[in-house]
Amino acid sequence: MAFISLCSGHALGQAPGAASLWRVTAASLTTPPSLETGPAGLNWNPAAPLDRSKLSASAHLVQTSDVIGLSAILASVSRSVGETARIGLSGGRVDVRDLVRTTTSPTSVGTIPVYEQFLGLAGQYVFRGLVVGGLARLHDARFNLEHNQGFTFDLGARFQASSRLVVAAATHFLAIELNGRESTDYYAGAEYVATPNMHIGRVAAEVLVRYGATFCASEKLEHMFGGGLKVGDHFQLDASVVREAGFESAGWRPAIAVSVRVGRYQLGLARSSGLNDLGATYRIGLDATLIR
Repeated sequence: MAFISLCSGHALGQAPGAASLWRVTAASLTTPPSLETGPAGLNWNPAAPLDRSKLSASAHLVQTSDVIGLSAILASVSRSVGETARIGLSGGRVDVRDLVRTTTSPTSVGTIPVYEQFLGLAGQYVFRGLVVGGLARLHDARFNLEHNQGFTFDLGARFQASSRLVVAAATHFLAIELNGRESTDYYAGAEYVATPNMHIGRVAAEVLVRYGATFCASEKLEHMFGGGLKVGDHFQLDASVVREAGFESAGWRPAIAVSVRVGRYQLGLARSSGLNDLGATYRIGLDATLIR
């Protein structure tokens, strides 16, 4: 794990070093982060499209293998303000489990707390085919006895270039300070409807193809290629492969997800393989329309 950077000093106008742990949870995404949708998508792109309901919410849980030992929760609530504006509240926490404290003997004398959590306020404006958004976050992190706070402000945009093409870009944990952006990621992505006017039985369906790129200052450029099958508003299957760089190595990591909508609720399950045989990452999510 990249724990070396967690204890490094930082200014208030940037995310604590432990915020880099969120990159591990991003392995559970099967679409480029900039193209994520719904209330949970606000955590990856402040311009993530939201439905027209008056109030909606989501909660997603992420679990890695015991080799990595990470668990995380992301929760969001969004509300429409008129026809062109939306606001949202998001929060999340990622923990490292099973780090024990020892003294002169191998016997455990307690655990070492390692976590990063944030609370954010988002706003977005819709103008025809363009959605722009911003997300301000307060961060709190702890690594053993080291306790840090920080502040970030992210920007995102999503543009419906045509009836079949969507392009999007966003920042993640963008530091206000001009330096110290080790935890900042930059996302870009495009989605194309490959089969317009397709039907499965009597239900409208779409085959989607996607490309995404992620860049961060401390790593190389990462690429995601994938696609999806969407059947009406009730079923969606997504799969992708990521050219992932990290820990002085690079390789391909596959991921797959399925989601089912019943009434006001949508349940999603995702699994991705870890790089360098570090085990799988799992995600379960629930999105709900609370007030139509």
